[in-house]
Amino acid sequence: MKFTDIVSMSLLAIRRQKTRTALSLIGVVIGSLMLLFALASRSGVQEAVMRVFSMSKQLRQIHVTQNWSVDEKLIPAEELEVDRDLDEALRARLRKMLILHWQREHGGERIGLTQERIEKIESIQHVQNIHPQMSASVTLIQGDKELQGYGASVSADEEMLHERILVGKAFESDSEPVILLNEFVAWKWGFVSQSQMQKLIGTRVRIEHRLGAEGVAYSLSRRSGGDVEFSREELTALNSALDRIPTLIEELPLPEQERAALKKAFQTTPADPDSRSEPIERIIAQEYTIAGIYRSPTESETNDHMSLGRTDGFADFLLPIKTATQFALRVPHIRKNGFYQATVLVDHESHLKAVSKQIREMGLREYSLISMVEFIQEQVRQVTLIVSLVAIFALIISAVGIANTMVMSVVERTREIGIMKALGAREGQIQMLFLIEGALIGLIGGLCAMAIGLAIKIPIESYTISLLEKQLNKTFEQQHVIEFPLWLLALVLAFSMIVTTLATILPARRAARIDPITALRHD
Repeated sequence: MKFTDIVSMSLLAIRRQKTRTALSLIGVVIGSLMLLFALASRSGVQEAVMRVFSMSKQLRQIHVTQNWSVDEKLIPAEELEVDRDLDEALRARLRKMLILHWQREHGGERIGLTQERIEKIESIQHVQNIHPQMSASVTLIQGDKELQGYGASVSADEEMLHERILVGKAFESDSEPVILLNEFVAWKWGFVSQSQMQKLIGTRVRIEHRLGAEGVAYSLSRRSGGDVEFSREELTALNSALDRIPTLIEELPLPEQERAALKKAFQTTPADPDSRSEPIERIIAQEYTIAGIYRSPTESETNDHMSLGRTDGFADFLLPIKTATQFALRVPHIRKNGFYQATVLVDHESHLKAVSKQIREMGLREYSLISMVEFIQEQVRQVTLIVSLVAIFALIISAVGIANTMVMSVVERTREIGIMKALGAREGQIQMLFLIEGALIGLIGGLCAMAIGLAIKIPIESYTISLLEKQLNKTFEQQHVIEFPLWLLALVLAFSMIVTTLATILPARRAARIDPITALRHD
């Protein structure tokens, strides 16, 4: 028999056994369809998540915060004693809490984002820039106009900033001595329309950070029950009086212990006698040129997290990163302890782990979205694995059904097989007949699964995208999370054919070994 004759006979057998073939095909279609969507969604969801997060800088950002550390060797051993009769895991947890409590009570080394550490992070390979989070309450002054305002810093290459400019222009670099005022400040100063706001562009504004005044007022107010309020003149006089206290301590009629405590609280000379004490700068001030007026975020921008930073909703003015950093480092406690947090931008997300490791080695804490993205991808991989296993089991179950169907077919076609062998058909040809029949069932089932998959792809993809948007709070517009590349279609089709072909091996071998004389006598 020719190969074409074998294929024709296999197709004829499939057509004759319509009910059995249909039942066999159902299992093949379900298994192939599940496998197709599992593999398609795995790569599609992972790539879509990466694409969406990569559209913004968020995936390339590392959030760095200062750290408090304490060397366990410095803690007295008796402070960390835990009953040895307790469970080992419980003892470890209790010991950890004892360390934290000791640190809280006695303090530890603060590892902050000092100027030295900022410069060191900037020098790390693949780091584009570092953005210390500077936000402070200052006084904005222009002529006779004053306003207590809250400021923040923004990168010059922040794309959203350009969309928010009403009048003027955004920053051109991170170090230019310019300032952007919020429309609220312009309105408070009487500049309402854009033509009026235009008059502010190019003028100078002075910002003042008055050191300690508000803190002293707050502390004294709390001591008095929270009912004491100070005017600006009273705050100035209060700070002046506090500056004079160190010279008066010796004259106060106080016990030695109280006098020593006051000297420590109002210490004006450094602990190191070799170092030079610098006079405290009570009012830290700087003038900047107004480059533009920007608007506050809309409700939809806030809901979509399209912000200029954490302080976007209430910042009255913005400064370039390096300009703001230079101003903030004039504040004594920032100059000494460093910034509390900063955002590091790397050139590509693939370098996040290497840069994060170097930051951790400096003793700082770090966090980046790459860990969340990897967690999502790992969850997708696990779900895909489970669905793929279910699909494979479904195909195996259908293969068992096909094998059973073929065994019955062999029994029913015993006389037919005997006639073919009597006419000269070889055992290999008889075996090939059943193998091709199984392969054709896999081929037809795989093609049906592909047709159904293409038909239901759009609604399933829409539902998947809606779930991702809800969970990640991101917009997946024009993103495909389920894709059917040619290699995937070929893989699923080949797998279904291999499974159904393997299922017919035993029935095919049984058919090939039938004795023609016995077969001809079979009723």
